[in-house]
Amino acid sequence: MRELRHPWQLLYRMYRHVQPILEKDFSAWYERAQRIDDPELRKQAMASMESKKFHCQGGSVYAAQVIPHAEVIVPLIVAYQTISDYLDNLCDRSTSLDPVDFRQLHRSMQDALTPGAPLQEYYQYRDEKNDSGFLGELVLACQRYTAQLPGYDKIKPHVLRLSCLYSDLQVYKHIAHDQREARLLAWWDEHKEENEGLYWQEFAAVTGSTINIFALFCMATEKDLREEEIAAVNDAYFPWISGLHILLDYLIDMEEDRLGGDLNFVSYYHSEQEATERLQYFIKQAKASVERLPNPAFHRMIVDGLVAFYLVDRKVNRNQPRIYTIARQLLKQAKGLPSVLFYVNSLLVRR
Repeated sequence: MRELRHPWQLLYRMYRHVQPILEKDFSAWYERAQRIDDPELRKQAMASMESKKFHCQGGSVYAAQVIPHAEVIVPLIVAYQTISDYLDNLCDRSTSLDPVDFRQLHRSMQDALTPGAPLQEYYQYRDEKNDSGFLGELVLACQRYTAQLPGYDKIKPHVLRLSCLYSDLQVYKHIAHDQREARLLAWWDEHKEENEGLYWQEFAAVTGSTINIFALFCMATEKDLREEEIAAVNDAYFPWISGLHILLDYLIDMEEDRLGGDLNFVSYYHSEQEATERLQYFIKQAKASVERLPNPAFHRMIVDGLVAFYLVDRKVNRNQPRIYTIARQLLKQAKGLPSVLFYVNSLLVRR
């Protein structure tokens, strides 16, 4: 396959090759969710897929790099992201505030990345247990697809580390409101030495993204992977590209989270100016870091695409001046034809 160098190539591959596989797999899992016996688990599974399909759409962009492997990569990304979104709904709208319950649910995410790992009783610590095998089938699907990646053994320790950090975040941010900030700060104390230059809320945001894992999945389609290539991808995504991804997500939800009493990492900046400067810094660092990656043009388009995708959301409007002002400043850093194309495409997808 020729390297992706132009936005039109990326969009063509997405609509011509990736989207049909995504739609087929996503529809199959949605139909599967409809057959869950427990009404609460069925409700949350279906709600997560109805409201967060764009996560699967965004993640599947990575498959455009490796079209000959799309029949493995796209279903893998869809299954893993569906687990992530389903568990997020279970914890966010939970009948429980038990961190032990949240931890047990998220063990499924590490099992999904470990071919041959036996399924566990993921619902052990909650009242609702009968999902008719839905979560287990998602885990087994991920195991089946990861086992087909020639270079998977080389990325496996890295994706497991990222998955464990993601699970930590989900546990700590969903516990009782009067405990979550203290627990997140204690967790930050465990990791701040190796994440110098980040604020605690930025580290938390970085761990909340799955796109680093998806980038590594695509690398694993090559058997002869070099450790320095893996390290370069990890250094670019963790913290810069993954951090930008989730901070933008929190930015557009800032007012909604304030009204709902939900945790929002952008709201921890001391001022609108600080928030703008830090997000601009993440964009700058993300763009600089991709130059050291294999196929830098593709990852550069990912950065432009993230900015465009989130900042066309309906929540970015003059009725929410804080969000609108910051968004306008950030869009100034995404210039040129690629950004225009991604902006228009994002407008179509999000609206």
